[in-house]
Amino acid sequence: MRGAAAGGRAVFHLRPRPPWRAPPPRPPATTATALLSHSASASRAHHRRLPEGFLPTLELGVSAVYLCRRVHSPTCSVLVEDRLQGELDGAKGEVRKHETVGAFQKIPMVMPATDILMSAQRKSRNVPPTKGIANIAKRERNKGAKQLDALMKELSVPLRTYTENFPKRRDLHPYERSLIELTFGEGYYEQVLGRVDALRKRITSVGKQHASVCAKSTTKREAEERLTEGRKRLEEAFQHGKHAIDDLVNIAKALRSMPVVDLHIPTLCLVGSPNVGKSSLVRILSSGKPEVCSYPFTTRGILMGHIVSNHERFQVTDTPGLLTRHDDDRNNIERLTLAVLSYLPIAVLYVHDMSEDCGTSVADQYITYKHIKERFGDRLWIDVISKCDLLGKKAPISSDDADEEVAQYRRFGPEGALQVSVQSEIGVKELKERVHQLLTSQMARIKADKAEHETQEARISVP
Repeated sequence: MRGAAAGGRAVFHLRPRPPWRAPPPRPPATTATALLSHSASASRAHHRRLPEGFLPTLELGVSAVYLCRRVHSPTCSVLVEDRLQGELDGAKGEVRKHETVGAFQKIPMVMPATDILMSAQRKSRNVPPTKGIANIAKRERNKGAKQLDALMKELSVPLRTYTENFPKRRDLHPYERSLIELTFGEGYYEQVLGRVDALRKRITSVGKQHASVCAKSTTKREAEERLTEGRKRLEEAFQHGKHAIDDLVNIAKALRSMPVVDLHIPTLCLVGSPNVGKSSLVRILSSGKPEVCSYPFTTRGILMGHIVSNHERFQVTDTPGLLTRHDDDRNNIERLTLAVLSYLPIAVLYVHDMSEDCGTSVADQYITYKHIKERFGDRLWIDVISKCDLLGKKAPISSDDADEEVAQYRRFGPEGALQVSVQSEIGVKELKERVHQLLTSQMARIKADKAEHETQEARISVP
């Protein structure tokens, strides 16, 4: 359209609109364009209907979550779909990704606070001023500002690394989350990481403030004084919060020392009252060498060993003894046992001491056994009566059994229980054979569960 002024009037000449042209045919979809198109359509997933059979595959509180990340190549930048299955927190709407066990072995090494400070002081003092500054005052204030900035970074960057690379508790496997709570107490882990991050923020604030002040110095002497003052304030701030770093060092040591459990390898878990002989059985069944003493709660943590049978490798774990009381009244040592039973795919070897040499009466052992059996009875299971060579040699602690079930349990033990004596080597060979059969069955169950899980994932991924 063209306009011109003629005699005070505007004259317009209209050009005809070009005929409509069909868009050129699309080229064959390359890998990049296909991924880009697929990602764009995925971003509009809320406009599409879900495929049939999708919702029944999801348990309550679980969603299929689609995340996208941009991948750069020499020729293009495309969005690649990352498909993760996680839990959706109904209260906050946050997606929680479940990791497999083993996150504790990936945490970074934490330097002691003293080492971090000494290293930062040494490196920052070696920072020279920018080359080419002839004016002495300008050169000194430049050096001061750079050294304060370097000191701030040398102190704060390690702290940022720790807070970013220590696993978030919500992302851990439930078993590892329970270990953190039972080892350090509720909220302590997050509290320490929060204190470390608060120290980082404080150091960053102080460092930037004093570096800016030093950069505004007008004389060489003033720059030197402000550099000294800035170093002093940064070091004071670090010293004030260094206890958080020391606490993090202890947390890192404790977490890395925890035994690694492979969820894909069958695991035999020994359970029972304190001092019934679980640790002695672990010694004859596996490579684990737990402490064996004649007092309760010798086992104060989860001890791991391995069994090699017919060229197959299995895991065995010794757990702390369980006392006869309600779960709410159990101490953290006992709760470690319940965490293993609750969250790990294990087979159970429950140990009974009918001689009462353990110090726990048969009646109390039966109450605990009945509770655990009812709660975890879906697990593959072997009952073992330990110290069978002592049966009849010692008078029982209490034999007045008003309950018929307890009386029957005292006479015969659980149905199908295997009598074993480590000292006299009675029943040891049969026990090893039964354990191998049990773990072989557990392997089949793990493979079946894995196949079912993969089938569910395949159903979810069908467009």
